[in-house]
Amino acid sequence: MEVNFGNVTSRYAASCDDIPHQFFDTLKVRGIVWEGRKVAEIGAGTGALTRKLHKRGAEVIGVEPSIDLRKTAKALESRQYLEIPYLTGTAESTNLPDHYYDITMSHRSWHLFDRPKAIHEMKRILKEKGTFIVSDSSFLPNQEVVKDTMTFLHEYIGETPEGKADPGNQVNGFPVEWLLEWQQADFTIKDFYTFYYMVDFTIQSWCERVGSLSLLSHLEDTEIEGLLQSLHTFLSRRHDSLHEFTLQHQFTVCLMKK
Repeated sequence: MEVNFGNVTSRYAASCDDIPHQFFDTLKVRGIVWEGRKVAEIGAGTGALTRKLHKRGAEVIGVEPSIDLRKTAKALESRQYLEIPYLTGTAESTNLPDHYYDITMSHRSWHLFDRPKAIHEMKRILKEKGTFIVSDSSFLPNQEVVKDTMTFLHEYIGETPEGKADPGNQVNGFPVEWLLEWQQADFTIKDFYTFYYMVDFTIQSWCERVGSLSLLSHLEDTEIEGLLQSLHTFLSRRHDSLHEFTLQHQFTVCLMKK
């Protein structure tokens, strides 16, 4: 059966739109207030987090280098009658003003940046005593559908799951070197924690999620489309494609002060 998986931008948008309410609840109990705060989201992508911040009353701007992702963000916002500014920029050169923001955030993207330059830029745009939040989330690898998927990917492209560093040198899924770099740059780590949440999938939506993984980013979109078609067939033989299944995800947050 032929399944339409859309293009890479639509897959990315769908895969990133799973930020749970618990994230905001955990920050609220730690004293983070959004109402009226000037917030910059760095590496905003298609705006999944940016929109949630806007709806919570933040004066938020999304910084994103990809024109395709910014266009998708604006299209998604127009459907919700939202007006949120996006700026062309990178974590290393945001094009934002000095010492202006109460909070800067990076979700699922810190591993992509030139970290020393990005840290310097966060310090430049944050107000004195401003808040810096780096977060990440991903599915847990020890679940049956995930293990079947990674077996398939290993055989198909000869690669194993994406990883940010040696798991033995990580805390809560973050490389220890990140924490050391932040501390060496005089960011004070106020809290560093993890929690778990569940995401519902069908075989198709799971394949779309897989299509957004960075370990496939070296492939052409037509190659990814073929891979996902094959993966859909592979998984459908092993799992009931007519029903939803639920996968546990881990969410990690590092909350810092300038």
